[in-house]
Amino acid sequence: MSDTQKRWYNFIWISLLALSIVAAVVKIFVGFDIDEGYAVSMPYRLLQNDALFLDMWEVHQTSVFLPAVFLSVFDKITGATDGAVLFLRVVATLIHAGMSGFVFAALKKKTGGAWAALLAVLYLNLLPKWLVSLDFSLQQVWGITLILILLGKEAETGKKVWSFWIGIVLAMTVLAYPGMVLAYPALMLSVCMLHPKEEVKRRFNKCVLLTSGCAVMAVIFLVYVLSAMSLSEFVESIPMVFMDGTHQFTMQTKLMAYGAQWMNVTKQLLILSAPSVIITTIFYALSKRKRIWKSGKCGAEMLIMVYLLSFVTVTSLLVLFANVAGIQMGPFHFQVRYLLFFLLTFVWSVYLLRREKDEEIRFLFWGPMFQMMVAFVAILIFSNVGPDSSSSYLSVGLIAGVLVLQKVAREMDKRWNHVIYGIISLFVLSLIFCKGYYVRITEYGPANILEPRKQIEKGAVAGIYVSEEDYERITSDYDTIRAITAEEEKLLYLGTEGISNLYAKGSFVSPSTISTPAFNEQWVNYFEKYPHHQPDVIVLAKNTIDNREKFFAENPLGIWISQRYDIESMEETKSLCMIRKGVNYELGK
Repeated sequence: MSDTQKRWYNFIWISLLALSIVAAVVKIFVGFDIDEGYAVSMPYRLLQNDALFLDMWEVHQTSVFLPAVFLSVFDKITGATDGAVLFLRVVATLIHAGMSGFVFAALKKKTGGAWAALLAVLYLNLLPKWLVSLDFSLQQVWGITLILILLGKEAETGKKVWSFWIGIVLAMTVLAYPGMVLAYPALMLSVCMLHPKEEVKRRFNKCVLLTSGCAVMAVIFLVYVLSAMSLSEFVESIPMVFMDGTHQFTMQTKLMAYGAQWMNVTKQLLILSAPSVIITTIFYALSKRKRIWKSGKCGAEMLIMVYLLSFVTVTSLLVLFANVAGIQMGPFHFQVRYLLFFLLTFVWSVYLLRREKDEEIRFLFWGPMFQMMVAFVAILIFSNVGPDSSSSYLSVGLIAGVLVLQKVAREMDKRWNHVIYGIISLFVLSLIFCKGYYVRITEYGPANILEPRKQIEKGAVAGIYVSEEDYERITSDYDTIRAITAEEEKLLYLGTEGISNLYAKGSFVSPSTISTPAFNEQWVNYFEKYPHHQPDVIVLAKNTIDNREKFFAENPLGIWISQRYDIESMEETKSLCMIRKGVNYELGK
């Protein structure tokens, strides 16, 4: 590469990094979503001495340790929850930046500084749920990233001890996202296949070390959980956790949902691929006319390369200029582009592995490509979202896909390397645009930073700029809940905005603070099993329970409340209803 080319490469990635910093600052201060409220309220339960599985029946509860550590520090410094969301966003941003640094260090020797920097910036800007918080999704991405970096260290050095550390990180990743348990057999297979010529005994020892790392963390976790309850209580609580209505589906329901989701993905891909098919067809025709077309596998690979790169270009431009064309978007739109890129490069890596037996291709397949495929399948199986929404978890897989393209480009023409760098830079720019311009809101609707916003002044969401409508609701809900609760009282909040639990002067009680609650028998069982958790004050969010008459007459939890609480004296604000236990009261007393 000439000095001029190096300067251009450095100019591009430095410019993208600068824009990334701006986008990160915007992401810290702008927008708030119910999922983030869940990610903050759930770990806060540890600070009020709720015990995992005993007091908490939440499906994501094992992801609370990392955010709880930082919330504990915040609580010791401030003595309050005001600004907790903003604090955790800053922490998550710094950790994610640190992980991007690890990605850069892992790739620098293999790809060179400019390429490593570009791919690290790609990693920095692709968020699994387009929010910056210490929730289970980002923890899962960080975990799988560290696993793959350690897998690379093991392959590079040949030292078995890395397998033990892989096991440690895998166990922590499974705690963050239990579906990642599928990564255990996948990693065992990868450890063996990365060096197929190794002695069977050595491969066996590496698998034992990996398993030992998992076992160490499992023992620590069980000791922690059982310090608060007996083994029988722990076993009894597990079915209660999985009574969560938002994650209960029969296999038939799941298969039907998957079918509908993949049909939608296929439809999107056909529409988005149309320009790329036309471009590839024109390229093929021109190549034949100018007699530069080569028959055989190299020519086929060139066609695939043209199609894939044109697809990335077209979809990136669509994201960047959708608003100019009058298309209202949010960060979750057109995510199928990640999925197509990953799936095609995954298949390409399989083909290259069969054709060539070099170590680079072997690692790309058995390392990031295979592991990300397993992780993606696990996310689809264990979550209640589809392939479109889940494809933003594929950041490491996209990086591996770029490395596959580089491998193919080196065999065809080195000039392709410059083309790929330019197009991936455009793709990264579109990610920065998604992160810094589009704003995630509840239900993934279209929103951007140009919309009127006001900054929340008090409560856990203090410091965040939200829409004027959200500002009025959040501020009003905070004032109301603070007014009707006392330090010795327990609050039960029934709504999607779990952050409202932190507005109480005292503690809050709930089987789950999930942002998609289903008030089924799980909630009744919780309060009957633990009478000491029965609330003094109940707050119903009107946007969650709109038909209150039906709720109190037909819903299991609604019936339970109507039998014990004075629903006839229920007080109302614009967004909330307040109920006390069997007594009349005036709002604010």
